[in-house]
Amino acid sequence: MKSKCALLFSVLIALFLLAGCATTQELTTTVKSKVSSLTSAVDPALVNQVPADKREGFSRSEFDLKVAGEKLKLAQLKSEQATAQNKRFDYEEDMAASFLKEAQIDYDLVKIEAIIKSGLGKKEENLKIKADLQSKKMKAQADRIKIQADIDNAKAKIDDLAKQITKTDESIKGMQFTK
Repeated sequence: MKSKCALLFSVLIALFLLAGCATTQELTTTVKSKVSSLTSAVDPALVNQVPADKREGFSRSEFDLKVAGEKLKLAQLKSEQATAQNKRFDYEEDMAASFLKEAQIDYDLVKIEAIIKSGLGKKEENLKIKADLQSKKMKAQADRIKIQADIDNAKAKIDDLAKQITKTDESIKGMQFTK
């Protein structure tokens, strides 16, 4: 009895598998069509069935799609370049602020030197203030080195993007529709 049940079960599985192969192929095509239709309004499986003599306008539309894609790429490059330029301007503002900070520190150093030379205030406290100001000045100078590196990197990125923009723009201008 067990062997008959096992045999019947094996036959049923084999039938399902055989029937499933044809269904699987159809299901795969349907799934591909559904996925493609999410990204396109037209079912590619149906488009592939269109006879060649009914495909007029396909090549022109494909060309227009390619041109539009390149124009989008160009606009994105220009946007990225504008962002890089804004970052560069921010870095240059940081650089100017750093020079202002150092000038303020220098002014405070001149004042504390005058206080020390005049023998005013507490000598130990004045020397501590002077040392603190000198330390802040060195830090401001060190910060400028990093800011300058950021400016240089931003300039390099802007230049690289300018080259890409020129290349893409020339590519678009050179595109010609051929049947």
